[in-house]
Amino acid sequence: MKYSLIKEELPRTRLGKIQRFKLAELYENPVKKDKNVNQPKFEEYVAIKSFIESQVDMTISPDDHLEFDIALDSLGKITLIDFIERTFGVKIEEDNLLKFPSIIKLVDHIRENKVFHNLEMPDWSEILKEKIPLKLPKSWPTLPFFIKSSRNFLKLYFNFRSKGHNDLPDGPAIIAPNHQSYFDALFVTAHLKRKTIKETFFYAKRKHVKTKLAQFLARKNNVIVMDLNSDLKESIQKLAAVLKSGKKVMIFPEGTRSKTGELGEFKKTFAILSKELNVTV
Repeated sequence: MKYSLIKEELPRTRLGKIQRFKLAELYENPVKKDKNVNQPKFEEYVAIKSFIESQVDMTISPDDHLEFDIALDSLGKITLIDFIERTFGVKIEEDNLLKFPSIIKLVDHIRENKVFHNLEMPDWSEILKEKIPLKLPKSWPTLPFFIKSSRNFLKLYFNFRSKGHNDLPDGPAIIAPNHQSYFDALFVTAHLKRKTIKETFFYAKRKHVKTKLAQFLARKNNVIVMDLNSDLKESIQKLAAVLKSGKKVMIFPEGTRSKTGELGEFKKTFAILSKELNVTV
């Protein structure tokens, strides 16, 4: 199903009824925003505008919405929140960020509540240094046997082969496969060494691990459950904690499954972890 979000008033009759026959044209030819509007000159807006434009590679306007107009992704929101706190001393919860209807409303909130103004770009090295409580799940002793059985099954029925798995380094590393099916993690893990399997951890979105059975299986199969929507910052810190403990993590750089089979756009998470922690991908 396709849809379009517009801010303009819908066409109506003199009596206030929507002129439905004009909606198709409005959908096919939406009113384009004029990016040449007068841009505010005060320092808070200039700082926020410059920062967002550096993240999304587009020109923004005061009335733009962070999600509907700018399409800021989850990592971009976390980075913006951190930038606002470090630059102005204003703390905004992730759930509240999108409640601001426009950039200018967000800036107004910052101007009313700022403690200081210290232009500073987000420092992921400092963010990843923050200590968080994390108890790694302990896998069943039968996990390697299950993986080996899966490997034999894949070879027998799918003629599945692999190469390069012996090149994985000892110690922390990020395994970053593409993502086309629900079984991609199994396809990759099936060809890892027994020791590597025990040291490799996966993450699962909380929305996929709701039942007690699913949560139990996650704890017994090296799966760390995370809530990427409500607290992406803590989720990234958990992945960092795993790597800093000398373990490996498997991250799908695309962030979601590809429905077309084409390689999707990579998210920044794995690159940030690799760069800041000096970990091999």
